[in-house]
Amino acid sequence: MVALRKNSPTPSLPESSVVLIGLVLAILGLMFRDSFGIMSVLAALGIGLVIAGTVYIAVEGPELVRLSMAFVSLVALPLLSYGSVVRWVGGTMLGGVVVGAVYTRIAE
Repeated sequence: MVALRKNSPTPSLPESSVVLIGLVLAILGLMFRDSFGIMSVLAALGIGLVIAGTVYIAVEGPELVRLSMAFVSLVALPLLSYGSVVRWVGGTMLGGVVVGAVYTRIAE
C-alpha cells in the first residue's frame, strides 16, 4: 500500500527558465517584424514574462503571495502603454508590487 501512495513529482518549470523564455520571446519579437502584429504580441508577452518571473524570484514568502504579485505585475505592465488615468493605475499597481517585494525582503 505504501508503494501505491507514493507521490510522483509533478514536472515544473523553474522560475529562472520562465525569465529565460521571456527574454527569448522579447528578443525574437523585437528582432523581426511582420504585417500581422504577431511579433509585437510575442515581444509584449516576453517582456511580461521577464517582469513577472523576476518579481516571483525577488519575493520571498508564501507561494500565494509570490504568484499574486507576479500576476499583478503581468497585468499592470500593459496598462503603462495607455494614456491618462489608466497609465497611473498601472504605475500604481507596479509600485505596489515593488513595495510589496521590498517589504517581504526586509521583513525576513
